[in-house]
Amino acid sequence: MKFNILILISMILTGCATMFSGTSDEITFSTNADPVRVYIDGLNVGETPLKVAVEKKVGKGRVVRLEKDGYKTEEFNLRNKFDTVAILDITSVITSGGIDVITGALMEYSPKQYHVEMLKDNQVALVGHSKQIQFASFVLTNAEPIKENLAVGGGEALDALILLVTSGKSSYKFSKWLTDNTQVILSAETSESLLTKLRSSGMTP
Repeated sequence: MKFNILILISMILTGCATMFSGTSDEITFSTNADPVRVYIDGLNVGETPLKVAVEKKVGKGRVVRLEKDGYKTEEFNLRNKFDTVAILDITSVITSGGIDVITGALMEYSPKQYHVEMLKDNQVALVGHSKQIQFASFVLTNAEPIKENLAVGGGEALDALILLVTSGKSSYKFSKWLTDNTQVILSAETSESLLTKLRSSGMTP
């Protein structure tokens, strides 16, 4: 009983959402031009590929800026969403909810993974860049199905990848490259590393 009372007091003092979800989220950043300097709210937090703990912030998300010599600077806001853990907060709004709002624990960042297609200084975001973004998006969201298909010699995800790369033209050259480099591609441990390995073919958008 005494132990339960101590837990309840701790929840009241620290806030339920703060206890269970914490006041920071781990966010991953990668680009097509790694390494790239990453700034969050003006503070340099490292270079891509990067996983960094970002303190939660009530209201408008934190501002991320990516910089690299020879490339255009990219800037965007981390998107917030309401933390579902907050529904566990059954203590008073003043004693607990107030603390959670102040610390930002009622919010969480979503998504927690960002891949940015950097443009070179002299590059214009036209059709070619749109295909580049489409390719990166497809690989990052379908990494596991692509690898599974490649391991067994075919499948819908792999067919879609080949079609995306070849734009309906002859697929022989890219298909052969996939076959010749199957083990290397399957060794990719993350979706970002899979994207990098596929781009090493020199045939992708």
